[in-house]
Amino acid sequence: MDKKELKSKPTEEFAIKWQAPEFEYQRKDVSWYWMSLIIGIILLALTVWQRNLLFAIFIIVAWLVVVYSASKTPTNWNFRLNEKGIQIYLSAKDEAARKFYDFKEMEGFDIHTNIVVGANEAPKKYGELILKIKKRFSPYLKINFPIADQEKITEFLQKYIPKEEYSESLADSFSKLIGF
Repeated sequence: MDKKELKSKPTEEFAIKWQAPEFEYQRKDVSWYWMSLIIGIILLALTVWQRNLLFAIFIIVAWLVVVYSASKTPTNWNFRLNEKGIQIYLSAKDEAARKFYDFKEMEGFDIHTNIVVGANEAPKKYGELILKIKKRFSPYLKINFPIADQEKITEFLQKYIPKEEYSESLADSFSKLIGF
C-alpha cells in the first residue's frame, strides 16, 4: 500500500454504544387512574365554584393528556458516544431521526442512578446521564443508560467534559412521586 491509500482510509474510532428506553416505564394500576380522576373532579369542582370556564376546559384537556401519557410505553433509542460527542437515533436505517450533540455544545455532565431499595420494587436497570447543553431554553439533556455501563461512560466523558453535580428539579421529583 502506498501512503495515499493509508491517508484516505478512515481510522476506527472508539465508541460506546447502548440502547435504552426514552423513559423508564412504571406500570400504573387501576387505583392510579381512579386517584387521577378524583383529583381531576376536585379541580373541576373548584373551577365551577370559581366560575372559570377556561380553567375548567384546561383541567379536562390536561386530565386526558395525563391519562393518555400514563399508558404510553417508551420508545427504545440507540446511543453512540465517541470522541466527537453523542449521537441519538432510532435505528441505523432511520437517517431522519438522528440527532448529534457535539462536546463543544456541552458544559458538563452528571450521572444519577437512584437505586431503589424498596421491598416490593425491583432494582432499576437504567441510570440517568444528564448533559448540560449550552442552550438557553432546554439546558439539560437526560438520557437513560444501562447501570452496568456507568463506570465506562463516566471515565469516557471525563476526558472531554467536566463532571459536575446537578440536583433534581422540582418537576423531576414530582413526576417520580406520581409515577411518571
